[in-house]
Amino acid sequence: MIPIFAGFWRRCAAFVIDGIVLSIPNIALGYALPANTAATFFASVVIGLAYYAGLHSSKLQATVGKMAFGIKVTDAAGGRIGVGRAIGRYFATWLSLLVLGIGFLMAAFTTRKRALHDILCNTLVVNREAQPEDLADPGNNEVMPVGWPVWAVVGVLFVLPVLGTLVAAVAVPVYQEYATRSQVADAMARVEPIKEEVIASLAARRSVQPGARALPSPVVQEVRVDATGQLTITLSKERLGGGKVFMAPVVAKASRSEWRCWAEGVALKYMPVVCRE
Repeated sequence: MIPIFAGFWRRCAAFVIDGIVLSIPNIALGYALPANTAATFFASVVIGLAYYAGLHSSKLQATVGKMAFGIKVTDAAGGRIGVGRAIGRYFATWLSLLVLGIGFLMAAFTTRKRALHDILCNTLVVNREAQPEDLADPGNNEVMPVGWPVWAVVGVLFVLPVLGTLVAAVAVPVYQEYATRSQVADAMARVEPIKEEVIASLAARRSVQPGARALPSPVVQEVRVDATGQLTITLSKERLGGGKVFMAPVVAKASRSEWRCWAEGVALKYMPVVCRE
């Protein structure tokens, strides 16, 4: 007695393969027709209908995904379904999806492993080798075992996205911190000409001209210099959330200059090491 019914995970793996197969014409469709239009949606439905209904009602009784995992679609008696029922079953899968996917999940709990669309259309998904007489035996409710190929596909479907999410949860904040630190460093590097102007004035014992200084930079909103030579760099609110970086000359000689820097409204971790001391 062979195991007859296709379990939830085997059907899930077949669905993944079918999704990959259907992605090819749908990608081509995206290039051929304008995106997000009624024509695109209608063409996509026609492709899906032709694929599922056509293959399920054919002599193969199975899509590419189902053939890959040795299963097929039959009527309640184990016979081949007609085109009309295959079309109805295709649209019934929409109902299984609309109820938050619970219609598909039903295949994991019903006795003959029937999803909602199978119940509505009186169909079964069974072992490719199963014959009508096998389904006529009321005592044979055995489910096909889940082999490593099924687990491999299921792993791709579920495990990899989870791992990707975990990696992203770690990598994205690290990258964002690096990007912000780089932008703050860029803002401070761009004021070098202004610092040279201040140092030159102080070294020559001239008054520093206070006021705003032009600084074309997407990360700097404004740079102001006061009479003591202190620079106030206002960072871009859009890119860096605002905040200010202050730079004040400590030693101002033509041959050597030193600056003290600190921040207001900018996290210390984003500042250069020399500004954290």
